[in-house]
Amino acid sequence: MNLSLYATLLKFDQIDTSILSKKDSSYVNVKLSIVLQGRDLEEHQIELMDVVQTVIGNFLAEVLITAKGKENFKKMIVNLADKQYGIEVDFVYIQNIRIESDPLEKCRKLLKK
Repeated sequence: MNLSLYATLLKFDQIDTSILSKKDSSYVNVKLSIVLQGRDLEEHQIELMDVVQTVIGNFLAEVLITAKGKENFKKMIVNLADKQYGIEVDFVYIQNIRIESDPLEKCRKLLKK
C-alpha cells in the first residue's frame, strides 16, 4: 500500500482587525498570524481569509487570548471552512495573537473628560 499525503501550508501573516472587548464594550485591535495546513489551500486563499475573519468576529478579545479560546478558534476555522466552502483544513497553527486597545477610542474618551 502506497499512501501519499500532499498537505500544503498557507500562511496569513499580520491579519489586522477589530473585535469587541467584554471589559468596556469597546473595540480593540487584533493582530494575528496563523498557518493553515491542508490540501490545495493555495487555491482557496480568499475563501479561507473570509472564514478566518468570520471566526475572529465571533470572539470577545478576553476570550480569544485564553487557551480554551484559542482551541475553539482553531476548531471553528476547521469546521466553518468545511461547512461553508467544502475546504478541508487539517490543522491551524497560531503563530501570534496581539490585542491592542483602539488608540482612537482612547483619545475620544480622554477628550470627553
